[in-house]
Amino acid sequence: MINNNNMTNCKECPWIVKNNHNNNIVNFSKRMDKPHNCHMVKGGKDLWNVSDITICVGRKKYESEKTL
Repeated sequence: MINNNNMTNCKECPWIVKNNHNNNIVNFSKRMDKPHNCHMVKGGKDLWNVSDITICVGRKKYESEKTL
């Protein structure tokens, strides 16, 4: 299980900051059960080409809560 105490969301995490664009990212991620990269890395390019280093912390927290 992931230790959420060491993870902090970026200041514009779509899982925290709510607007239409961010809601689309979160809803697509949930609907397709697909993780995504942090959109602050590389200016949001390669959002869905996931790597372990740049995966979104908000999504990681969602996944850890989902498995409880």
